Amino acid sequence: MNFIEQHNGRKMKVIGLSGSIRSNYRHIEKLKEHVLSSNDIRELRDRLKNSDILFSNTDICVAFALLGAKNHGSEIDIFSLTDLFDAHGDDSFYFIDKEYLNGNIDYLDTLNINEIKIQNLLKTIQDADGIVLGTPVYFGDRSSVANKILQLTNANKLLRYKAFGCVSVGAKRNGGQETAIIYSLFEALMQDAVVIGNGPKTCQYGGTVVAGDTHQAWKDDFGIETCVGTGRQVAYLSGLLNYSLPSDTTDRLNLHVLITMDTKDKKYGRILGKYFSRHSQHHQIELVNLTDYKIYRCVGCKVCPSRKLCERNRNKPDAYNCVIQSEDDDFRSVRKKILNSDGIILAGVNTQEDIIYRYQAFMERTRVVRRNDFEFTNIPVFGLLVNEVGSINNPIHNVKVLTSYIRHNLPILKPLQLIHNNGNAVYEDSLDEHLKILQNIKTGRRLISPLPVSYKATGYKDKSLDKSETLRK
Repeated sequence: MNFIEQHNGRKMKVIGLSGSIRSNYRHIEKLKEHVLSSNDIRELRDRLKNSDILFSNTDICVAFALLGAKNHGSEIDIFSLTDLFDAHGDDSFYFIDKEYLNGNIDYLDTLNINEIKIQNLLKTIQDADGIVLGTPVYFGDRSSVANKILQLTNANKLLRYKAFGCVSVGAKRNGGQETAIIYSLFEALMQDAVVIGNGPKTCQYGGTVVAGDTHQAWKDDFGIETCVGTGRQVAYLSGLLNYSLPSDTTDRLNLHVLITMDTKDKKYGRILGKYFSRHSQHHQIELVNLTDYKIYRCVGCKVCPSRKLCERNRNKPDAYNCVIQSEDDDFRSVRKKILNSDGIILAGVNTQEDIIYRYQAFMERTRVVRRNDFEFTNIPVFGLLVNEVGSINNPIHNVKVLTSYIRHNLPILKPLQLIHNNGNAVYEDSLDEHLKILQNIKTGRRLISPLPVSYKATGYKDKSLDKSETLRK
């Protein structure tokens, strides 16, 4: 029995939302049949290759994501968002003349909602454990119907504590797929979803596929693999999030706050210390001010981690195998602190004051952590920004946390912010809800069986470490 079924007697439910205006909504159930009757990528590809019914490329991307979720033990369903929004009324729209449009120009920009269908879908989203949103690329952004469904989920608070992933397709390899996904992931985060990428072997933002003409996405082997990975990760995360503790039970968390920048007099360390102190009775929260540490820059080895050290430490899966072994480099000790953490908070500062900046050096040194079979796997992470009113020198800290640390094969929680003005707190996000999610994930990680995780040196000629595989949970 899959671990998703073990913990609460039911399967997780993952649904796919196809946000393509060209979506073949009339035959979307047939596409679902193809997924359910396929055991692997090859079988689903063959069914689509030989299909008399043509599907949009977004439909196909979502289908492969659902294949990944299904093969990880989840129930699945797929929905076409075009079926919910009457974007252009009927086919005669395409033959409307200019004289008609002059009197009805607002007709072009309407997304009239089919109330019965949308209410049914919103109920389905509410009952689901995980969501995969698919979208074509429009100038590096998502489609209007994909955007509309996120507006509706926000209005109805439907994504709270759900696993969320995204797949995207464009006509070119770097055609905006990643930015379309990032925007959607960040918006889902702001709706309290927990977001995840496509997992190993590439561990990027989600499914990124290249296809232009309709029904061609199945040909992009690399892209399809990232879609399957996204669905698998959403299913896996759905299981972790649903290992809730009994209401009368508390689980002490071991959390690490990495203060990635600060003033010389540690002003923001004090602000953050005060903020987290209110939870220190119930949880172990260690503030690690990186400005107190010396962190060497990454040297960009073509083989990482060190092949020689990996051989020496072959029976030690968590050994420190970075080529930088200097005693006065503190990255080794920081890594050791957080390797078994129940949650990592990356704190940044947006201020007009002069600051000591450690974020970038620390981030690039985590290269060895990622390449050593994703050592941070399943440790939840979120950003926290101390935002001084009127400052513009570091406003995107929380976006950077999302885009960098999702690549470590870990779930990302909603970013938090503390707003200050002249040293006085104006607003502070609550940490309470995050602690509940972190406890669920900690419980899930304790109960599940470890899974094999392997980093592959995609893009590099030297594949000597590709056979490495580590059990992680």
